This record gives sequence, C-alpha cells and structure tokens, in this order.
Amino acid sequence: MRRALTLIELILATVIIGVVFTVIPRLINALNQTSQTAVKEEAMYNAMTLMGAIINLPWDENNTLHGQILQVTDGNPAYECNITGGYRIGGFIGGRNCIEPSGSDYNASPLGAEGSDMNDVDDYALPIDTDSNCSRSAGTKLYTLTPAVAYVADPPPMGAALLSSVPLAEGTSNTKFITVKVGYHIDNRHSGCIGVLHYHAFNIGTAQINSIPWN
Repeated sequence: MRRALTLIELILATVIIGVVFTVIPRLINALNQTSQTAVKEEAMYNAMTLMGAIINLPWDENNTLHGQILQVTDGNPAYECNITGGYRIGGFIGGRNCIEPSGSDYNASPLGAEGSDMNDVDDYALPIDTDSNCSRSAGTKLYTLTPAVAYVADPPPMGAALLSSVPLAEGTSNTKFITVKVGYHIDNRHSGCIGVLHYHAFNIGTAQINSIPWN
C-alpha cells in the first residue's frame, strides 16, 4: 500500500519549494552581475592595453625614421622650434631639436593611416566620437573598443590648463588628443559606455633608448 504524505511532510515540502523559488532568482541575478563585472574588467584592461600600445608609438609618421621635433601650422608660438637654430626656446645643443634630416619631411603630417602598418600615433585617428553612449555593433563580441586621435589647441606654457575641454585645432598642432572608448555591444540587455580613456601626446621629438622609442 502506498503511504500518503503526513501533514508535517507536506508543510516541509512546501517550505523547501518556497525557499528554492526565492533563492534561485536571486542566485541567477547575482551570477549575472558577477559576469557583467567580469566583462567590464576585461574590457577596461584591454582598453588600457590598446592605449598603452598607441602612446608608445612615434608621435607622427615623420617621427618613424627621425626623432626630430616637427613643425606645425596651428601651434602655440611659445613652442615654436627655431628653424635656423634648430631648437625651441630653452633648448640646448644635443637636446631634442627640429633640425631637418636630409631627405626627410619635418612637418607634422595629417591625421590618418598612411598604409596598412599602424606604426605611429595618428594611424589610429578615427573621427573623435561625440556620442556619449559608446555602444556599437560588435557581432559576437560583448564589448567594443573605439580609438580616436585629433589635433587640439596647445595648452599654455605656464599655469594650469583643463585639458579635457581643449578645443580642436584647425590645422596641425603640438598636441594630439587620444581617446579609447569602451562600450557594450548593442543588444537587448546592455547598452551604453563602460568607460573612456584620455591621453595627450606632445610634439617633443622621439629618442631611442635600447631601440625603444621614448616620446
């Protein structure tokens, strides 16, 4: 004969079922939050890696062969390099200079890749993105990295300067503003910006130490 459930067993089973249905959704939510945090951390680490790779490249295409300070069209006069003497104000013989190397262009070049090799900072010069949302279509990926480079107005040689609000330069300047935006892949669950990295690279020439460029 099959034994029926006692009242105590029925109550106990009901309590267990209630606990399970209460805990499982919270557990799933906690796991989702943990997964989302892991995605954010991975995305930011990769963004920092990309930024590090960009800023360790020569400042300009015309710095890839020679490390001279380049001439610009829209820079602050305080940073102008004297073509005759070959040095900036305060410079010294043997220091970084703008002496024109034989057969080389010593003018700052327009932004953009000159070929398939990404061998200088402005090869990553996608248009500066003013969209604060950062979300992009990333296919099967969970997030996107969007680098951009632009010439901005040179900061003053003395005093404080709020570099985050410096306007774009009309021509070439001594300052390149680099950003790496990290955004979620556009889907039905996530959207928006995970983070944005900023960096300003300056036209100070490039020195080679142990075959590594130092800007």
